[in-house]
Amino acid sequence: QVNCHDLCAETSAATEARIKNTVQRASVFAPCVLQLHNIHVLGRDRDGHAEDPRVAMAFWQIIADLETMSPNWPVVIIATAPSSRQLTSDMHEGFLHHVHLEVPSESVRTSILTSLLAEEPCSSDVSVKYLAQRTAGFVLGDLYALVSLAKNHGYERLSQLVPGSMTYEDEMNLIEAGVVFLCSDFISAIDAMQAAHSDSIGAPKIPNVRWQDVGGLADVKRDILDTIQLPLQHPELLAAGLRRSGVLFYGPPGTGKTLLAKAVATECSLNFLSVKGPELLNMYVGQSEENIREVFEKARSASPCVVFFDELDSLAPNRGRSGDSGGVMDRVVSQLLAELDGMNKSSDVFIIGATNRPDLLDPALLRPGRFDKLLFLGISDDRDSQLKIVKALTRKFRMQDSCELESVVSQCPLNLTGADFYALCSDAMLNAMKRKIAMLEEGTIEDQSVEVSQEDFSGALATLVPSVSNEELVHYKSLQRQIAQQK
Repeated sequence: QVNCHDLCAETSAATEARIKNTVQRASVFAPCVLQLHNIHVLGRDRDGHAEDPRVAMAFWQIIADLETMSPNWPVVIIATAPSSRQLTSDMHEGFLHHVHLEVPSESVRTSILTSLLAEEPCSSDVSVKYLAQRTAGFVLGDLYALVSLAKNHGYERLSQLVPGSMTYEDEMNLIEAGVVFLCSDFISAIDAMQAAHSDSIGAPKIPNVRWQDVGGLADVKRDILDTIQLPLQHPELLAAGLRRSGVLFYGPPGTGKTLLAKAVATECSLNFLSVKGPELLNMYVGQSEENIREVFEKARSASPCVVFFDELDSLAPNRGRSGDSGGVMDRVVSQLLAELDGMNKSSDVFIIGATNRPDLLDPALLRPGRFDKLLFLGISDDRDSQLKIVKALTRKFRMQDSCELESVVSQCPLNLTGADFYALCSDAMLNAMKRKIAMLEEGTIEDQSVEVSQEDFSGALATLVPSVSNEELVHYKSLQRQIAQQK
């Protein structure tokens, strides 16, 4: 086994010499297998961007000379790379056989975990099927690491039950005695691994937003569940020719587009991959298109999955009008369209887009089979809807008996968005905390629980300014009517 990073040198000539020396040493042990890890780094310059055809030509010439080095016994070359697209064209064409290793599906992960946990003492609350559902996107090495990390959590849990610090002998006795691993040990390990993985590459994971956290929007909830939940519950309909479509949320800012997408993923037990349009754009030629391909590959590997494109108008503006001389945005839009069309072959990857300006999107995105279901998320302009939002936001608050949310809502303007109501409830809680701190400092009470009063909401209302003006609301209503007429 050889890591190709170790073969790269300061100059092409030095790299060629290292490759030749490695192959010659392998021929001594023929018949043998020479495994080259990270083959994609060969054939590139030191920066890793431009191709170095001299190294690629020398590599294949050295491989061809193997027949003379070892005419009777073969030396089999097996190379690995994160993606075949990362290889230079010269290196890619030389390999006769290409094998794409898929990320394990849920059923495969179930089999792997069953095998890994067969000899481990696990409590009855450990469900291998549940663990397989929670580990979407994990490969074999990740699952091995998961079991090891869960063991660490189990031993740490037991060590905390021992008063004082444990001696080395106590630790050895604990390890020899063994520990029964709980489901909580595995959940802690999964959360830790997903958090680290998400921070590094944006790995998908299931959010924790419920329908109760989303006030109002009953019609929108029903429409989006018909698009996403129906194919999951009745996959036979897909086989009969039902094409699943993408969903586009549009409307004023702060109306709950991101929150609703997370709630859908949670309620349907789907992984959630959130991408902001500007995050995918890159200064290097072709890198933006590559970023889009990686997003969809990541979604397919973590299926069932919801891909949420926020600020879609910045990623896919109307082609021919973006103003960039190199046509970068036009190529980005074309790549996005190609990936959306490819999603029709997958029955468990769902696409949700969100934008405040649907009029700026390329019209091709809104054609059937892509973002052909447009859902308008406007403000809640009636008291019942506003009350549902406030109740959803305050469902974990402790309220004074005299606090009436109906009275609070009756004082609210009719042009408040969901984000405005969030600010209102947050400020009310802050007022309650300040009042409680003052009472504690005066020593008048000992109870540290915070209860929100009617006066706290009144104080928050006095400083609340709507984030969307009446003129902007008129514009969005006009835009909604225009899109409805086009459909």
